[in-house]
Amino acid sequence: METGFIYATGAAITWGLVYAIDQKILANVDPLTLLFIDSIIVAIIMLPLVFLSNGSIRDVLVSVKGNLTLIAVSVALATLSSFFIFSAIKSLGAATASIIEIAYPFFVVLFSYVLFRYTPNIYFFIGGTLVFIGSIIIIKFA
Repeated sequence: METGFIYATGAAITWGLVYAIDQKILANVDPLTLLFIDSIIVAIIMLPLVFLSNGSIRDVLVSVKGNLTLIAVSVALATLSSFFIFSAIKSLGAATASIIEIAYPFFVVLFSYVLFRYTPNIYFFIGGTLVFIGSIIIIKFA
């Protein structure tokens, strides 16, 4: 089995657990507060791991000199998306928020094409459309 598939499956499983736990936390906590606490804890956990890894922050900054703007935009958008999902979980519950959010692969394909001229094959469009339609069906009829 391909390593990337194992990582993606692990991400899906752990995100499912995170959403369920976040719903419980967000019953009593503001989404911005949870986002701040998450960010602090991630920084504390990641700092020693970065120093112990084979690469260094300097290597990253040197290798992506032309992409620093993309890194900044990516971090800002990741922060915004975390705020949006925390707010959706608080308002709609973890299950409904996750069903709506699962439509993101469609937008990945769209933005990859628009921003980077990545041309997906027809199966990406078919699969993305089915995920999008499936989300609508679940939201409308569940």
